[in-house]
Amino acid sequence: MMKLGIKQLKELAKLADKLLLDENRKNELITFFNIQIETLFIFESDFCKGYFYYILGNCSSVIYRYQSENWYSQDLINTVNLYQKAVYFLRKEKNATDLLSFALTNLGNFLSSQGRCFCAQHYWDDAIKIDENPVAVIAKATNILFRTEQLYDDSNNEVYYFFANQLITQAYKKIDFLEREQKIPLQQGHLLYVFHQWYGQNFKENEFNYLKEYKQKTSTKTEYRYLNWVAKNKLFLNELNDLLNEEMVFQDTLEISSMSYKINTSLSLKEELVFYSNFDELRNEYTYARFLIFQASEIKEDSEHFYNKTYSHIDDTLHAIDNLKTSQMKSAFRILYSIFDKISYFIAKYFGLSITDHEISFKGIFYEGRLDKIRNRFFESENCFLHALFYILKEIEVEPKRKSKDSIENMNKIENLSNLEKHRLAKIRNHLEHRSFRIVDDFGYELNTKYNSSEEFRYQELLVRKDELEKNNLQSSDEYIEVINNLKEKEIKSKYILEMPLSEFEESLMHLTRLARNSLMYLSLLVQYEEKNKPRDGKLVLEREVPLK
Repeated sequence: MMKLGIKQLKELAKLADKLLLDENRKNELITFFNIQIETLFIFESDFCKGYFYYILGNCSSVIYRYQSENWYSQDLINTVNLYQKAVYFLRKEKNATDLLSFALTNLGNFLSSQGRCFCAQHYWDDAIKIDENPVAVIAKATNILFRTEQLYDDSNNEVYYFFANQLITQAYKKIDFLEREQKIPLQQGHLLYVFHQWYGQNFKENEFNYLKEYKQKTSTKTEYRYLNWVAKNKLFLNELNDLLNEEMVFQDTLEISSMSYKINTSLSLKEELVFYSNFDELRNEYTYARFLIFQASEIKEDSEHFYNKTYSHIDDTLHAIDNLKTSQMKSAFRILYSIFDKISYFIAKYFGLSITDHEISFKGIFYEGRLDKIRNRFFESENCFLHALFYILKEIEVEPKRKSKDSIENMNKIENLSNLEKHRLAKIRNHLEHRSFRIVDDFGYELNTKYNSSEEFRYQELLVRKDELEKNNLQSSDEYIEVINNLKEKEIKSKYILEMPLSEFEESLMHLTRLARNSLMYLSLLVQYEEKNKPRDGKLVLEREVPLK
């Protein structure tokens, strides 16, 4: 077991950089990476933990690339996990802004390489807020141009060009801060340079003033507050909301592209429209959950409501918040999680998968037979938006149970490569649906976890007494039986309820909301991609015009 402080980590980073910069030393890089993953370290601080995972993320991102690995490779998923752990721990340190910006940028870059263009932008935006990171600015500009090629509705292309050009202009102002390789997209003959020149010849800046001048009509002040809240949190089902928060984006414009179909006179109109109808339902579920979260955000922590005044509440010193605010947040969490199962049903039926209805799940549509075998229908798929949904599955699925016989080295490797946010989301859902989940005010949570030393001391005393009795072969004594029973009761009741501070649950809920929102965006683009690449076998094929209310 080794201790890692700032000094040791800087040396580790220097060695990693040498291996990363020399393409001829890839085997050494792999060996270096595996040694670090399998070694048990003690860290001086959360900053050191974040720094360590950032170094490993950089190594993994070079060893395992989306372009050279199977798209479903666990190594690609592990790379994302390493960067997410780096971000998780670096966010805890106020003085880690520079390194946090680098970690956020690299995480965004790797997500983007997997087709997760909407997920990536969230992290680039955070990096740009910290220090206007020019690498993040370039990545975001490149991503915007990529998205213009994917959207089936090209009416907003010029708006995308406007924002891409703004970012390129911003990047040129910081070009001297970039490394030689990082400058390449901005240099003559390369993508962003060519686009910047073309844009300057074809557009004027004042052409896009309407983006900020547009006003959305609303019926009430509450409606306006709601729409404004959604826009600021980038939660509209609207690609433009990723780029601006103004009233121009106060609409959920996301749709499913037209689907081609062969004539079948036995189908009724509602049967012909099942996929469109299902997508409409998904949008409704999402927007309702989103509205519940907005309403909860406007309710005070200590507010009361008549809905639960009809019974006496237990004073259990838990400091739980059982009011309309937390109840609506819990309901939103349930609805959002259910969206992933409904997306799975959509995909299973759209692709005509050989799977029974009761077997359909977010995991079940991708795997068949053994859980590590990708379904043949998707094995060679080049649809990056299908891949994006698979990676989101890997952020919300329940962790498999670990085998107790695993070696210490393997257990440490699993721990290093685990996804903290996935574990938290899955744990919340499990307790919320099947056990007991209580949201606690932040101060009360601190009291419960930091200042319950007397109970913890008595628990440790029981453990010591158990060992003493076992050493004296007194397992059949009444005292030993009582000690064991007390320990068992402690284990059962201490794990009965999952307690979480309000601020942490809010953070997890917003993360889940972004995942659900982005999943619907990817689903739309998935269908667009498949419809565009459908083979035409000479039979009469039509496109359905979708009637609207």
